[in-house]
Amino acid sequence: MNKLKKTALGAIVAGLAFGLSAFSTLKTSTVFTYYKTDLSYPAADYRGYVYYSGDRCESGGEVCSAQWDIGLNIPPTNGALLPATGVTFQTGTVIDGHFD
Repeated sequence: MNKLKKTALGAIVAGLAFGLSAFSTLKTSTVFTYYKTDLSYPAADYRGYVYYSGDRCESGGEVCSAQWDIGLNIPPTNGALLPATGVTFQTGTVIDGHFD
């Protein structure tokens, strides 16, 4: 009976450890879609990009939006400019069209 108790206790401890580790290793994405509101800058230039949570692209145009990894910067809110430092353009994520 003593072995059964130890086995049950070990299973409970293992289950708790596994359950808690699942929450502590949760990763959040730092890649966000920003809309190109000022077309006077090239597509891969951080200037002219603004964050909006909804789809704001309309057909007709070369650059509507692109994805950027903002790294350690705080997550954006609607109308926030793309930070000038610590960001990485995600190649191949440019969406054709224009910002509306």
